[in-house]
Amino acid sequence: MENSKEATKQQNQEDEQYISVQDYDGEGYTLRGGRDEAVDIAKQHKKEIVKAVEEFFLNNYKTEVKVNHFIGAKDAVSVTVESVNEPFFYSFAIVPVNFKSKTVATDQVFTLEGEVEKGIKGGLYVMAYEEEFSNLDNYLQTLDKEYPIIGMNKEAIQNTNSIHGYATPYYFVTPVGETFNLLFEKYMDNPSLDKQDLQQFLKDNPIDSKYITITLNLFMEDSDIEPDQEIFEMIVNDIKRKTNIPHGSYSLFIYENEINRHSALGKNGISGNYPEKIIKN
Repeated sequence: MENSKEATKQQNQEDEQYISVQDYDGEGYTLRGGRDEAVDIAKQHKKEIVKAVEEFFLNNYKTEVKVNHFIGAKDAVSVTVESVNEPFFYSFAIVPVNFKSKTVATDQVFTLEGEVEKGIKGGLYVMAYEEEFSNLDNYLQTLDKEYPIIGMNKEAIQNTNSIHGYATPYYFVTPVGETFNLLFEKYMDNPSLDKQDLQQFLKDNPIDSKYITITLNLFMEDSDIEPDQEIFEMIVNDIKRKTNIPHGSYSLFIYENEINRHSALGKNGISGNYPEKIIKN
């Protein structure tokens, strides 16, 4: 009897961690070692934190951002941001918090190595291939309308650190490799790069598709329904067949309707490198 009660209690606690993806806006998202008190302290210093984070991105990445949300981190607050202009991306900065004095160290703002760079690189790639990414967006939006699958709420992306860089409700972009490093340097030398500049650079410095991963994250629209294998197979075949979408290495994941409110990860997904990534050259 006691074992049964304990199992039921654990199941209830697990169920409480999950929420319908339609209802999830990032509320409840946590980082390891994070404390709610850090957010409370940060909110008391909101204006100075916003100013410091905005200046951090301007000074270090020549990029204007707007602050979206505060998340408690270990001895700090993680501040989620998104760029105001192209290249578009989501990212975050970290502001140390002193719990004894209830102050924040706005002169010590930092971020994790390579994270902002990754976002800028992905955003630049999307700028260069705007038409192809628009075609991908239109395809996924059509799926959303015609089949019982949906993407993540934009607010959930804005208010968590689970997905950053260039991201939409349906996918996120992960660039790696030396060519992207050179592209980032070119941006830092001239943040006013336009689409034509980027296209010329990528023409002169072709990127192997294996160095740009486009991860599709989809969810079932209704609760208590397992990920649909037929829809999964259809999308895989569509991606393989299409010629007007971005070059890259595609992965596909379809999850149940529920998402973990603490980690922003989907529940019981069909994971899909199928069995390996779909390469579009």
